[in-house]
Amino acid sequence: MSEPTVVGPTYYAFEPREVGTSVLGVERLSNVAEEIHSVYEAHYRETEAFCDDPFNPDYARCQKMEEDGQFVLFTVRIFGTIIGYIQYFVFRDIHCQSVFQAKEDAFFLLKEHRGRGLAPALLAYAEHCLPQLGCKYVSMSSKAPMGGSDIDGFLKSQGYKPVALSYAKRLEESEHGTMQQPAAAS
Repeated sequence: MSEPTVVGPTYYAFEPREVGTSVLGVERLSNVAEEIHSVYEAHYRETEAFCDDPFNPDYARCQKMEEDGQFVLFTVRIFGTIIGYIQYFVFRDIHCQSVFQAKEDAFFLLKEHRGRGLAPALLAYAEHCLPQLGCKYVSMSSKAPMGGSDIDGFLKSQGYKPVALSYAKRLEESEHGTMQQPAAAS
């Protein structure tokens, strides 16, 4: 009987970077969706406290955006297992068409792997790669107000400056379960 073939991560676009026992790389969501699902869910449970909607990521939409160059996923693995990630939406600035930027959608490490220097290493790796994708700016967010880790000091130490605050509100649903449409102006 032959030994089973072990298939490892399929990195693309950039050379992966080893940091101790971890490996940072760019991976296609289409290749890791099943594997990363539990990490996505842990992130959702920790940071989306205001949202009582069921966890149900739209992998197909993200994969389509990935194919179109509008979504990029940076992973960190330890001994081959994904333990964290940063994912960005990449787009042309609507106010300045010659500028591309990356807007972080999610930045997460499983709790048991925090405090080991992996977050700064992963962020630095992403910042190294993003300009090569044409990005001039990168923006990050914090879910600290909703129970996520307070990364304000960390981001400032990495050269980020606060530029906006974001607020969310759950809109009322109609009796038919669909969102209410604004009333027509008279």
